[in-house]
Amino acid sequence: MNSLIVLKEQHFTSNSGARDIAEHLCGRMYYGKAVIVADKPEVFISVLRRQWLKKAWRMKIERARTLDTAKINELEGTICYMGRLRFTRRYPPDEYTGDVYIVGVKEALMWPPECSTMYIVAKSEQHEKYLLTSWMHPHSLVVIYEHPS
Repeated sequence: MNSLIVLKEQHFTSNSGARDIAEHLCGRMYYGKAVIVADKPEVFISVLRRQWLKKAWRMKIERARTLDTAKINELEGTICYMGRLRFTRRYPPDEYTGDVYIVGVKEALMWPPECSTMYIVAKSEQHEKYLLTSWMHPHSLVVIYEHPS
């Protein structure tokens, strides 16, 4: 994981982890594709989508409450961009278009992702993490959620 920015997070649960990823992804969505490596990607995509829609709803409420035109324009742009972001379980990225890919460890190891942001929420060995991040651009962000042993 040379020349990558690595963040390690503790205490992952499905709901709080998805909320944390949704919050973090809101700031990283402009940097390009993101890949989330999860143990159960079918379940995680629905939980993440729900948290993403809640985040967009909270931003719409904040936009309705403010009178500052600069803040309104900023929030409208962000809300519009959030609505266009495509979450997908289909993989590999060369065949299917999307902005956020949610995949299992085996899928990601068969086709190493080339992205600017990666979230690893699956239980995986250290050598698998190195293989998963091998095709990432320098100075990309990797967020690793560590599970309690």
